Amino acid sequence: MVATPQLNGEALKAVKHRGTHLQIIASAGSGKTEVVSQRVADLLADGVRPDGIVAFTFTERAASELKERIELRVVDRMGPASIDQLSGLFVGTIHAYCFRLLQMHVPEYENFDVLDENQLTAFACREASRLGLRQFDESNRLFRSVARFLENVDVVENELLDGDELPEEFRSVLTDYYAALGRYRLLTYGQQIRSAVEELGRPEVAARVHDQLRHLIVDEYQDINPAQETLIGRLTGPHTELCVVGDDDQAIYQWRGSDVENIVTFADRYAPVTSFTITTNRRSRPEIVRTANSFAKSIPDRLAKAMRSHRPSAGSAPRVVVWDAEDEQAEASWIAEMVCDLHDAGLPYKDIGVLVRTRAAYSKLLAELNASGVPVQPGGRTGLFDQPEAEVLGKTYCWLTDVDWRRPYEPGSGVELGSLLAEHESVFGLQDQQHVNRLKRHLSRWRTTSRDEDRTADLVGDFYDLIDVLEVRNWDLDDPVRLSSLGTLARFTSLLADYESVRRRSRQDADNYGEQVGGEWAGEWYHKNLAIHIVNYAHGNYDGFDGEPDVTVDAVDITTIHKAKGLEWQAVFVPSMTKNRFPPSRMGRKRDWIVPRGLFDAARYEGSDADERRLFYVAISRAREWLSVSRHARVTKQSAQPSPYWTELNAHHIDPSDIDLPTVDSRSSTDEDPLAVTFSDLASFLDCGMAYRLRTLIGFQPRLAPELGYGRAVHHLLRRVAEQTQSVGAVPTESDVEQMLDNHFFLPAANKAAHRTMKDAAKVLIQDYIKNHEDDLHRVWETERPFELHLDAVTVSGRADVILDEENGVPSALAIVDYKTSTDGSTDPYELQLQVYAEAGRREGLDVRGAYLHDLKGTRQRIEIDTVTIASAERKVEEAAHKIRNREFEPAPGTRCRTCDVRTICSARHQ
Repeated sequence: MVATPQLNGEALKAVKHRGTHLQIIASAGSGKTEVVSQRVADLLADGVRPDGIVAFTFTERAASELKERIELRVVDRMGPASIDQLSGLFVGTIHAYCFRLLQMHVPEYENFDVLDENQLTAFACREASRLGLRQFDESNRLFRSVARFLENVDVVENELLDGDELPEEFRSVLTDYYAALGRYRLLTYGQQIRSAVEELGRPEVAARVHDQLRHLIVDEYQDINPAQETLIGRLTGPHTELCVVGDDDQAIYQWRGSDVENIVTFADRYAPVTSFTITTNRRSRPEIVRTANSFAKSIPDRLAKAMRSHRPSAGSAPRVVVWDAEDEQAEASWIAEMVCDLHDAGLPYKDIGVLVRTRAAYSKLLAELNASGVPVQPGGRTGLFDQPEAEVLGKTYCWLTDVDWRRPYEPGSGVELGSLLAEHESVFGLQDQQHVNRLKRHLSRWRTTSRDEDRTADLVGDFYDLIDVLEVRNWDLDDPVRLSSLGTLARFTSLLADYESVRRRSRQDADNYGEQVGGEWAGEWYHKNLAIHIVNYAHGNYDGFDGEPDVTVDAVDITTIHKAKGLEWQAVFVPSMTKNRFPPSRMGRKRDWIVPRGLFDAARYEGSDADERRLFYVAISRAREWLSVSRHARVTKQSAQPSPYWTELNAHHIDPSDIDLPTVDSRSSTDEDPLAVTFSDLASFLDCGMAYRLRTLIGFQPRLAPELGYGRAVHHLLRRVAEQTQSVGAVPTESDVEQMLDNHFFLPAANKAAHRTMKDAAKVLIQDYIKNHEDDLHRVWETERPFELHLDAVTVSGRADVILDEENGVPSALAIVDYKTSTDGSTDPYELQLQVYAEAGRREGLDVRGAYLHDLKGTRQRIEIDTVTIASAERKVEEAAHKIRNREFEPAPGTRCRTCDVRTICSARHQ
């Protein structure tokens, strides 16, 4: 374990400060994550309860890094046993916290799902006709109207605008849109914030939150939007100290509604505030720091500060080079050559980043790097359809339904079967004509069945059938090229699953209380709309394969600057610094908003020179050892003016042929990152290592089944039953249960008939439970209780369904009960689950004396949790973690293969 860094000066003062709200201005590379983690450890050492601390991060990745660092600092400060006392500490995104708050205080949200941006677009396209969205585009275009509507919805949600102030035609559609989301039991990211703000406006909810919350920490505060700022204000109760961390120079998300004024004016709005400024840059060489400082002075209305260098100068070669090339291809060729030279001198590819303003710069860069044999990281760095496998698959769905294929900004054309087969043969390496003919027959059958109005569509299942014909199961997953291609196929299943999950989404039946209506499920137009969605939306909005977690792939990162936030590389290239690319030509251009401009700061969303300067500052401050900033003089045959930012760095100008590359060492670490898994993932690995790899690590999605969500719905009903029993002191009557079922039993993919059948089954389960286990309902201590078991090799997290008190008549004694709608006759993984939760609870200090596996079909089994059994369970978990870390993904062929979603990808499948 790396020793805890010793902080001093302003950083140490920020860790130790108590008594007022706190603002930490942390310059790029200054180690703010370390400061925050040590502050949390210091609070815990002072006796603050873990559930009294909430830390917000901007991304899930940042949350994982911060939580891991906090655990290390807590152990170093308070000893190994202290890590088991962290249950209740929240480290995560604002959206994740809001969803948790809603589910805790408004139980019906347990049946809701959250839509990401891709799913939301698919949903809006599905509902476009019913909502009348096409009115918002003068040419009546579907995807343009959906995009315009949703960007205005974002404004309403980001700014917490009052609907009564909106134009009537937009307000009425917005009202119908929110009603539709409610019928489908769906939430958007914006709704999570707005709904949480509304709940915190209820005195009883605010009181419960404020009774617990003592320290709220907000990272990347410069990127907070007005709705999030309102949430933060409502969370900051009379006994809560608010600590915000950020840097106004790195505010780069104004186009999503963030307002840099939040951090600039924080001290005035939350007085009394104590401010600390951490300006020592521990990342970059002095020349890079000086360049970043010099450029930052050009950002208007910034907080006064200047970074200080921590690292020494090294060598005589320039650490910042600014250069130009004749055209874009020549620029990309020079970059490829320099990348090869850096690699030949010993720098791994993974320590090199190429950061662009927009993905328009990808094409030439990827072509030249590929021609030079330079591997490129696929994950989130390039679009999904930049990969040949995704492109031929997209064409396949167009051919199925006679939709023209086209790339963005290019004219479309029909897809011919002959050329499609030839492309499949080339991309997937089909071995012979016999294989091609087999594919042809499969595609022809698929084209026919896809138009069958009586056949239930199964987009992901049909895709797996195609993969079977293409014999992807024979690919060598030790080959990084093949692995990347397999990841592209997995990302394509995400596209299909996103589309299918909203198109087939069920909704409440407005005409029949307690029933639901199924979604779209079959026919030519179901598939045709998918092809249209791929061509007009997915093609430009889905990122490529992220790579397998915990695997270091030696490849160059090509990414947009927005996605580079929080990352760093030894060597950084910032190319395409032409006037219309950086800043882009659309910067500051007034847009035709539906929401009246007088209701919000429209200019903030439209961008400004200040915003683009902050973005460029972020780009150049990602470099540790060496920075290249370049442009090209011509675009096609037209001359291109340089970006003003490139010109302002002209003191470092050099001809590319004269660049003397410095010797740059790798930053590779020999330290192993802690392995953190959910119990469900661990159980999946124990069931079959290969299936775990394909599903969890590479990302292949499951088929959509009508019974999806049944277990969650039953668990939700049991929670309602328990809460009502606790509230009124008596178990619900049969009539109460029926009302609960009518109000809350929801299955996202079931049609009316399937919903009725499963609702009747759930009613029997609930009534039997009340009849046979009434005593449980009077003993409920807590429901949906989170646990974490920290072992030497792994941290396992999960959530217990219910904890009962008064086990064996002892008031302090607890019992954990895990409900299953069906155990299929096997109890092995469930026994281990309860043993993990029991030990985690005991390490927290809970008096756990019982554990029960409860099959809701009637049986309850006591699970052993004695010392010997727990020790055996821990060894099993650690052995599994060791295998995961060492990538021992052994398949377990057998009867399970027959129902395995990913069987067509697995070479070891049991026939």
